[in-house]
Amino acid sequence: MYNNEAKVEETVHAEEVLEEIREDISADDDDLREARERRDLVLEAAEDFGVLRIFRSGSVAHGDVNNPVSDADCGAVLDRRSYTTLGPDSSDEDGPEAIMDEVRKHVMPLVREVYPDARSRLIKRAILIRFNEPNADGVDPSVDLVVALTRKDADGIWIPNRDYNDWDASDPECHTRLLVAEPKALRRHRARVIRLAKAAIKGDSTPALISFNVEALALEHIVEVDGLIYSLQRFFTEASSSIKAGLTEDPAGVSGKIKLPEGMTRTRASKRLGFFADKVQEAIDNTEDRDAVETALAELYPDQLPDAKRSSKDALAEALRVGNERGVRSALAIAPAAAIKPVRSYGDDGTAA
Repeated sequence: MYNNEAKVEETVHAEEVLEEIREDISADDDDLREARERRDLVLEAAEDFGVLRIFRSGSVAHGDVNNPVSDADCGAVLDRRSYTTLGPDSSDEDGPEAIMDEVRKHVMPLVREVYPDARSRLIKRAILIRFNEPNADGVDPSVDLVVALTRKDADGIWIPNRDYNDWDASDPECHTRLLVAEPKALRRHRARVIRLAKAAIKGDSTPALISFNVEALALEHIVEVDGLIYSLQRFFTEASSSIKAGLTEDPAGVSGKIKLPEGMTRTRASKRLGFFADKVQEAIDNTEDRDAVETALAELYPDQLPDAKRSSKDALAEALRVGNERGVRSALAIAPAAAIKPVRSYGDDGTAA
């Protein structure tokens, strides 16, 4: 276990800025509450269908959702012994379309008792329910309800794949157990790293990873509580190396390897994650200079640090004025790149890869 307090003191500006970013991207409590209430309403309606069990999944259940809270995930598991024609373990191997629509038609009248304007449709893996009732902030979380089947002789469950009228093996229940497991301090710390990593990756013009891949890599590499800035740097460094070596394994060991976003290659993803790691390290190395920290982290969080590039020039002027040699070196190392780099690009040399 690292001496977290000592390391935070050593990186006071880096930790301060990162904490401010974390607070800015954090989900609003009222929005989270609304998403959970909608999800639980859907689960209550699905449970009335006569399912074996229900489950909560996704970033809301895992505690690593960012602002805005756009959706909540959940599922209802059917007992394949009661649905003998469904899925790969049956003789008929019926696809998911009919049972998904049956559950949808059962759930929606109950949902509309509370949300009269709610609408639904089937998507690749779930029943998508939109409530059409935004709150005062304009947030209107939807719910994805997965209709799943138990498996005969294997872990996990069968989940729909409407693209192929088939079922795929997965274990979202295990994923949730892993991400919310004790000890509490590590769970909270890992969730914060995940939220920060997700925000940086999602904000990119072409995201390097899907959210579940971020969670899976964090489970593997964030295994102790450290200073937040150090853990974020470690995450991006390890994620870059891991993706360079191969696709990420399913943490539950049930489904296949986690795919990258459409159009993304392992080489490009690894380079971009490595670039993020370098920028976080730059913030650590220049932690005595808040402007330099902000400039480095602005490469990951431009929306949260929109004035950082201007601040680097101010930092150079101030360092020259007071004769701060280290500050001058830091500002000169940062300012030119900031001035000539109009957009976030791939590769740690500022060029597309």
